[in-house]
Amino acid sequence: MLYPARWTKPLSDNFDTDADRLLQVIDLAYRDMDNPDGIKLDEWQVWLLRHLLERYPADHPNPDLAGRLRYRSCVVSVPRQSGKSLIGAILGLWGVAMRNGQSLSLASNTEQAMVIYSRVLQTIMSNPELKEMFKKTTERRGIVSADGLSRYDVRPAKESSLQGLRVDTVLADELHIWKKGMWTAVVQGTAASPDGIVIGITTAGDATSETLIDLYKQGERSVNGDPALERFGFFCWEAPEGSEIDGDAILASNPAVECGRIPLERVLGDLATIPEHEARRYRLNQFISGVSESWLPMPVFHANAGQGIKDFAGSVLSVSVNAKLDFGTIAAAKKNGDKVETELVASLVNPSENRLYDLLTTLYKKHGCSAIVIDGNSMPSLQKRLKNAGFPLWQLWAKEVAAACSTTFALFQQNKIEHNNDPLLIAQMPRGVARYVGENWYLSRKASLGDIDSVLATILCCYVANIEKAPSIGVF
Repeated sequence: MLYPARWTKPLSDNFDTDADRLLQVIDLAYRDMDNPDGIKLDEWQVWLLRHLLERYPADHPNPDLAGRLRYRSCVVSVPRQSGKSLIGAILGLWGVAMRNGQSLSLASNTEQAMVIYSRVLQTIMSNPELKEMFKKTTERRGIVSADGLSRYDVRPAKESSLQGLRVDTVLADELHIWKKGMWTAVVQGTAASPDGIVIGITTAGDATSETLIDLYKQGERSVNGDPALERFGFFCWEAPEGSEIDGDAILASNPAVECGRIPLERVLGDLATIPEHEARRYRLNQFISGVSESWLPMPVFHANAGQGIKDFAGSVLSVSVNAKLDFGTIAAAKKNGDKVETELVASLVNPSENRLYDLLTTLYKKHGCSAIVIDGNSMPSLQKRLKNAGFPLWQLWAKEVAAACSTTFALFQQNKIEHNNDPLLIAQMPRGVARYVGENWYLSRKASLGDIDSVLATILCCYVANIEKAPSIGVF
């Protein structure tokens, strides 16, 4: 079994834990959409549950602690796809079915918090004996025990969600994007509960993850035996500092891979299509700076050089301007077989809205193009004119722009882009720098090392061109 790289040791080797009874219930009753016939937990998952739910011995010399849950708060940090939602759902079932009081799932938004809640609900609804224990089992409005002593709800991770609410069991997701002060507010919400506990399950963050950075610091003190943090648990699986992104690092940081549930070859194959910063954060579970040196290795860019677009008919046009609005680029892309051919078709100095409109519409008509793509947050007047004139316009907003960046990166890595080595693109490509916002990354004009309008234009048109059956109008 792969133990965490850093973890808080139990008070004794033979410690009491609520997990022993919980695991019996899981063996008999747990069902969800991924495991309709029951589940066999990994050895590391059993180990983790036992440690999270450790109790002080009944004969502890401090009567206020005797028999109580050891931890008031815990942080579990594991790579993506390790089974965080399953662990959360099992703990949610423990909170609502085996304890009294208020249980909450908290995440950056209600939909994310619903992931764990839905699994708990499905387990209850699929087991007649469990179902009889509850008088209210709704899809979104809470689960309430038959005696009214236990309730489970979901809330967004906002301080206003906890005002005036006493909570006993809190399952906190996505700690890397929690706002500063939210964790403190949650812990304070359990203050009136003698056995209150907050369990946060997350992946690593970046330089903007202030809450998680603070929790990692507390975790390090707990791991080193600070008596002031005896009731703070920290369990962190991560690759050693300075590791290469390879099989050894994956096996050293991913308990689900090390135990064989997820094939190592599959993970290594996935790594070939994602940027280094994403691989380190989500697969090696290492903190990153929040900004990568360059979004795309130049050897990968040069390996995709070729002729460019062989026939412009049906191609996709895109436009991007720099931050100061004094330079702009129009790019084109077209899917040909399994490759996306692309090249720059115009570079403008001091591009006015009229010049961009005239050039885009002229190129569109001349070459029989299929669509025009613009960042939804850019040039709103130009977008309005194009839409009013009946041109098929793709407006890509924040999440779609992030998807365009990751998709185009993957196409480059798979050698499925063919560009014509335009000097402007060669100059700007290494300037692009990735920045994270929550779970998503995009190329940041502010953080990049100079203008990247040609890079962004290329990314936008390649993304849309790669969608084989694009609608005539794609407004997101």
